[in-house]
Amino acid sequence: MSRRLNPPPGWPPVPEGWTPPPGWQPDPAWPDPPPGWKLWIEDPGTRAGQVRAAIWTITGGTIVFIGSFFPFIHSADPYIYAIPPTPAATARFCGAVLAGLGVGMLARLRPHQLIFGILALVFAGLSSLTLVAFIAAGIVGNDQSNLYGATSGATYYPSVGIFFSILGCLPVAVGAVMSFRRR
Repeated sequence: MSRRLNPPPGWPPVPEGWTPPPGWQPDPAWPDPPPGWKLWIEDPGTRAGQVRAAIWTITGGTIVFIGSFFPFIHSADPYIYAIPPTPAATARFCGAVLAGLGVGMLARLRPHQLIFGILALVFAGLSSLTLVAFIAAGIVGNDQSNLYGATSGATYYPSVGIFFSILGCLPVAVGAVMSFRRR
């Protein structure tokens, strides 16, 4: 988080983007700051950008989570082959973690913001790859026993929920990248 100099009355205005060089001291000719004056304040533009990045991440995590409650995958013959709950449960977990990382991105210290941003970006990538892998594995199929005990290949097809969850990873990535910027 960046801070900026808040010049007290009688001091010259601070140029935009100015940062003090090492060892900088105010000119002794300038008047003393009033009692309780804060010389260094948090730059409100930085906090607003940080909040926007967190909102993108929280929104994306929520989309991933909500997507897990829509029809997620379907079977060509749902009465014979049970639909596995693992992909939807994985999306619920990923959505909750991503939204939690978005909340963590609201930390006031810059190193914590970066850590949560990096974790959100990595976890969004892993989440989307995992969900795409569920799609690929379902289409390829696997051997499964049906309700009558016979073994045959069962295939599953993606539904709207899994696509919704994969697309939810995109705002998380946008928010994570936004959190890397200083301003």
